[in-house]
Amino acid sequence: MLQRLSYILRLFITLLLIFVTQKIVFMLVNMGHADGAPFGSCVASLWHGLRLDITSACYIIILPALVMLISFFFRRFPMRKIMVPYYVVASLLMAAVFIADVVLYYFWGAKLDAGELIYVDKPKVALSGLSWWAVAAMLLLLGLVTWHYTRRMRHATPVKFDRVRTHWSSLVFIPLAALIFLGMRGSVTQSTANPSFAYFSEYQFCNHAALNPFFNMSRSLFKTVDFEHEFAIFDNGEVEAAVAPCYRFDATLTDTLLRSDRPDVLLIMWEGGNWDMTMNDSVGSNLMRLAAEGVSFTRCYANSFRTDRGVVSIHSGWMGMPTTSLMKMGDMCRRLPGLASRLGDEGYDTRFVFGGDIDYTNMRGYLLETGFATVDGSAYFPDTRHLSNWGAPDGYTLLPSVLGYGGERCSRASGRRFDAILTLSSHEPWEVPMRRLADERKNAFAYTDSCIAVLVDSLRQLPVWDNLLVIITPDHGVAMSNSQSIAEPRVSHVPMVWTGGAVRGHREVDVIMNQSDLAATLLAQMGLDADGFVFSRNVLSESYAKGYQYALHSFKNGCNLIDSTGVTRLDCVDLSTTALEGEGSDRSSYFVKALLQYIYQRTGRL
Repeated sequence: MLQRLSYILRLFITLLLIFVTQKIVFMLVNMGHADGAPFGSCVASLWHGLRLDITSACYIIILPALVMLISFFFRRFPMRKIMVPYYVVASLLMAAVFIADVVLYYFWGAKLDAGELIYVDKPKVALSGLSWWAVAAMLLLLGLVTWHYTRRMRHATPVKFDRVRTHWSSLVFIPLAALIFLGMRGSVTQSTANPSFAYFSEYQFCNHAALNPFFNMSRSLFKTVDFEHEFAIFDNGEVEAAVAPCYRFDATLTDTLLRSDRPDVLLIMWEGGNWDMTMNDSVGSNLMRLAAEGVSFTRCYANSFRTDRGVVSIHSGWMGMPTTSLMKMGDMCRRLPGLASRLGDEGYDTRFVFGGDIDYTNMRGYLLETGFATVDGSAYFPDTRHLSNWGAPDGYTLLPSVLGYGGERCSRASGRRFDAILTLSSHEPWEVPMRRLADERKNAFAYTDSCIAVLVDSLRQLPVWDNLLVIITPDHGVAMSNSQSIAEPRVSHVPMVWTGGAVRGHREVDVIMNQSDLAATLLAQMGLDADGFVFSRNVLSESYAKGYQYALHSFKNGCNLIDSTGVTRLDCVDLSTTALEGEGSDRSSYFVKALLQYIYQRTGRL
């Protein structure tokens, strides 16, 4: 029995050493892309990548573990002879992905993922830039690396397994299988293994070095979508002509909301919430007070129905999609624009705070890829993160001290700050350390409302307030009760409030808009361009005031288009449209289909 367990352990350690060596080679070959990353951060890549190395190794040892279980029932089992063919295949795959990853990064500065598989059936295109000797050298290298990996795994394998005295010894496979499953899952929290596990640094080179290439490729195989051919309803040229003009950035302003073109910015994303839930006296009295003091966008609609999609809509100005989440797709995250990246280019110090599991749905990976220099999750709140099922309650995260106001972060050389915080207490099961309302759902939102008030009112007492813009908006809507569907248009109607000393005074902006329009609208107020924010519109521009105003809310396999004629729903399965509210129009029915096709078409071009 010990001989068999020793074999699995030796094979596991061999695989870990292979993956660690790959990281070292990756960094040495691609040091030209390091962009000034400190030596210590490069070394730290080895440690931070270990979780996904373990996950990858556990996937590879599944078959050897099963074969080992079978060996308990044979007198003399030729383990090495049986496993070598498997080692050759596994080694070939690991070697091919590793070499391609290193080479691709050397030329393009991008990690390999399943998106590059489109060239497999077009070898002439893929190899068009390589000479015959370069191709021969790569094939030789592939053969040598495959041989080396096979040899190392073969060396970890006994020639034969000795006979065990009793078949009951095979029960040792049960705890072994549990350990392998845990390794494959990657954690005991809500997060399962995803690229975010490897992300830790503001230097993307270090994050990319830490990311296991075999894991990244394997995972992306199941996340890859041929976006450009999804919902191909009309001719692409026709769609481009109909929709693209609606998303041309217009920097003109019909109203100036800010006293300064370079305010400090604090973005508070309220977990869940919609207009009916938050803009009423019993639940959101503090938000209503802040809206009455500052700017209230009264006809804003959430782009989607989940946090991972809503965060992308807010920070990248990208439309929510009814069939997929871009945040979960690591290859897409690095191609998306980001408010943090754009403001970072202007000298802003950027930080994201969340009291929950920051690795859930690859959130950390997305945030670091889109420009946040610092990302803090539940580990930042060690004494309070277990007070609820999701993490630290909002009363412990929505504090000036947590955000660093008045502390050492104010002395950073940049002089300007962009902080974003995602709340979590207004999430089922609605457990909060306050009992004011009988309805537990409303009570949870009332708690978050009170925590936001404590933060904002505390900031009023600090010097930073005079040039501070505070933006409050939910990441998505929430049903008022279990009987209400998330697809109902009222659920997607969300507040967006701008307050703070940087705001000129009270305004009500009564134009139909999406969360994704925040980026372009804010950047225009700051006198900055919004290049790359494809689906973000400056809703205070002259062209938007005179043009077609609409919002799109997507949910699972469907979406609602809200415009002046009412609400038109598109079923993404049979592509039928229905007027839910108002009369609708032929234009609405056509436009919602064209817009959906355009969203997928533009996403495919990322």
